[in-house]
Amino acid sequence: MWIVMNKLDVEKGKIEAVTARFQTTKGIESMDGFVRMQVLTDTSDEMKDQVVIMTTWRDAASFENWRDSGAYKHAHKKRDDGTSEVKPIVLGNTVTQYEVAIEHGASTDDV
Repeated sequence: MWIVMNKLDVEKGKIEAVTARFQTTKGIESMDGFVRMQVLTDTSDEMKDQVVIMTTWRDAASFENWRDSGAYKHAHKKRDDGTSEVKPIVLGNTVTQYEVAIEHGASTDDV
């Protein structure tokens, strides 16, 4: 499994404007190797909020195929051409990628 995290620092109090953009997907869900997307929020910092978009993929190649796809370009068009309504409130971002080394799931045993 491969996990990609995009951490967005957002102006304090503007988190809903950013998360609303992820209410619907724009093609990622149909990509081969896509497992899930989770949008996480953190409002604990007094100066800024944070939105983390975490996508899980079968492998790194599946993620790279997404980044090279027309669906990716379409999903990020407003960001890239400067017309995104949320870009002005995003203070910065960091993208990190991880290979899952160990994973444990919930127990299926009756307690």
